[in-house]
Amino acid sequence: MQQILKTGVALTLRLKALSWSTFSTGTLAAAVLSIGAFCPGIVTQATATEGGQTNWASGVQTIYPALTPAPGQTLWQDYFVVNPNGAYSGTRRKSAVPGFRATAIANAARLFHSWHGKLLGATISSSAILAVNSLTLRAEGRGGTAFGANWFYLAPLYLSWHTPKLHVYLGEGAFLPIGSFSKTDVVSESTHVFTFCHEAALTWMPTKRFDVSAAGQLQINAKNGTTDYKSGNVIDIDFGANYMLTPALPRLRLGLNGFVTSQFTNDVQNGRRVGDGNRLAKYGLGPQLIWFFKSPYAVAFKWQHEMGVQNSTRGDRYWVQFQIPL
Repeated sequence: MQQILKTGVALTLRLKALSWSTFSTGTLAAAVLSIGAFCPGIVTQATATEGGQTNWASGVQTIYPALTPAPGQTLWQDYFVVNPNGAYSGTRRKSAVPGFRATAIANAARLFHSWHGKLLGATISSSAILAVNSLTLRAEGRGGTAFGANWFYLAPLYLSWHTPKLHVYLGEGAFLPIGSFSKTDVVSESTHVFTFCHEAALTWMPTKRFDVSAAGQLQINAKNGTTDYKSGNVIDIDFGANYMLTPALPRLRLGLNGFVTSQFTNDVQNGRRVGDGNRLAKYGLGPQLIWFFKSPYAVAFKWQHEMGVQNSTRGDRYWVQFQIPL
């Protein structure tokens, strides 16, 4: 029996602000770009298998993930992504589906607020994100399209600690699927899977011209009640570094970003392990560019090329993100 495929594009937005004494005329807020996860269902037969899916996408938190808005500040942060996939890699990391082509176009809008007051010496923040996607798939002579809402991500509590050079961030959130899903459709808008996320991040700024960050996400998936399929749990490590090339262009940062993702428990359907566990694995690498306007306005561009892919789609992700205050 053929596996039923899932393709994912993700985006959960993290554009955050931190004042830097970069310009003699004022301060510069660092817009934080991160990428969350769309994983809409793509199937090639009538029963559903959801191997290798994630709601939180690899490569999300690569730029200043430990920074948050100033207390009392609310930001609108927007992510737009185009994700063409030219293959679906199986357990042996080779193309497993003849004629596979999938493209996902997605947008996520986020409201992000930091509260007045402290808890355990930490800044307290909350956020809510609505993700919408458009999906196109062709595989083994079949095809389909879907457009609509995917999920709502609610993160009621983030705690972050800040020093002039070091920033640490902890948070909890949950993906609530809200789009339509059918196990008989070639493409569905939503994963139809509830996911709980633990987040942790660190950003180090040793100088005004250089910074490096790392972030981890632990994703705990619930069972898809429609298909009786429980995807395995996933850990993702994102990383990034940025550099001001010249003081003559203090608003520009160029950097390198990447991720390593590994599924550490098996997929299970109807109480039984799916194949050899159908575990997802992948890593990615690419450049990123950030341009800072007057604080807290910023825009970021990002490219990620996926490699070493197992039990998932393989392609590239092209991102545009921006941040404005409300």
